[in-house]
Amino acid sequence: MHDTITIAHGLASFDVTEEPTTVLSVREQKVTLTRGRITEELPRTCPQCGQAMDIHQEHEVTLKHVPLQMRPHLLRVSRKRFRCRGCGYLQMQRIPFKDSEHRMTKHLRYLVEKRLSEGYTLKAVSRDLGVHPSIVKEVDKSRLKRMFPTKRPDKYCEYIAIDEFLLHRGHQYATVVLDLSEGHVIWCSEGKKKQQVADFIRDMGEDWMRHVKAVSMDMNAQYDSAFRELCPWIAVIYNSFHMVKLYNDRVLTAMRRRKQNELAEQGDQNGYQLYKGSRYIVLSDRKTLQQKDEKARENNRMLDEMTLRGKKWPAGARKMNAFNERRLDELLGVNDDLNKAYFLLDQLKAAFQETDPKSLFWGLRQWLRMAFDSGVQEVLAFAKTIRKRIRSLVLHAVYPINSGKLEGTNNMILHPAL
Repeated sequence: MHDTITIAHGLASFDVTEEPTTVLSVREQKVTLTRGRITEELPRTCPQCGQAMDIHQEHEVTLKHVPLQMRPHLLRVSRKRFRCRGCGYLQMQRIPFKDSEHRMTKHLRYLVEKRLSEGYTLKAVSRDLGVHPSIVKEVDKSRLKRMFPTKRPDKYCEYIAIDEFLLHRGHQYATVVLDLSEGHVIWCSEGKKKQQVADFIRDMGEDWMRHVKAVSMDMNAQYDSAFRELCPWIAVIYNSFHMVKLYNDRVLTAMRRRKQNELAEQGDQNGYQLYKGSRYIVLSDRKTLQQKDEKARENNRMLDEMTLRGKKWPAGARKMNAFNERRLDELLGVNDDLNKAYFLLDQLKAAFQETDPKSLFWGLRQWLRMAFDSGVQEVLAFAKTIRKRIRSLVLHAVYPINSGKLEGTNNMILHPAL
């Protein structure tokens, strides 16, 4: 049985000295323990002075190995330490099958990496192979670094985009940087703070960064601060894509929820039902709703004709709502604040169409006056944000770049099957 264990797992320098036994781990878990010794001999002359070396002591080390019979497997390895008679130099027998980074065998390390490459989760690999989750995570990091070594792009890049995306539930984010000219991801790292930008700049090098003219981003204060401090020659651009998205979230969505909650507290069921499920209506522009309604009417006409002719509807066919624009008008008609906010969104989009910096600046100044005159609390808060960041918004006319490509890239990273 000793030879079977040794040869089957490729441990050619390991001589099993006792039959494998079942013991309890610190966590009261049954594990298989195999004791043995290293058979590989060291030269008996000192590499320092050339004199003879004697066995000084024996030392045991415990390594995790490939599970045996569905149980965690430990190897208790005995090895000799030699001492020089002349200079006192100490030398330990090496364990040829030990992993260089962790107390496990190379064979177990290979199996961990193989499972990870096949898509198993860290938790599943830890459970199945009896390796602590933190060790599995470290092995995975090393594996990924080998697969994707940090390297600079082959050529310089004038325009880049940076954004964060959600990795997992629990607010774990990653930062990704995109070459806007080629559409390639040039850097990615876990985290979304100032340190990630500093790491990116360090990895690219000052010479490469000196060729970057502008970076497009959302209003992430950490990213903004890092670029202005470390690379002041790079223009920081806030593009219209993120501004419209931010307006939708902080103004229109916030107003809709506030009004809906007020109606619920007042017990106004009719008013509450008008707002319920209206998120898509409120966040869509009128042209989009008109197109959706026209498509719905055409679909409904086709189904009505099939019914009149006694034909069966296709599988999955159904009548569609063709009154989206009418519902928008109802919402705007009963809520003056929402009507103002919806109008101001159209004006903000129009201002961002300007390609001349001066025209964009005065367009935003005019929009700010209308926003502050509206008296709507959500609009006022957003207007203060615009006023504070107006310089980076105006630079969008000088460098008309946006993060649209990067948003699509984030989705591909999270959902590669798409």
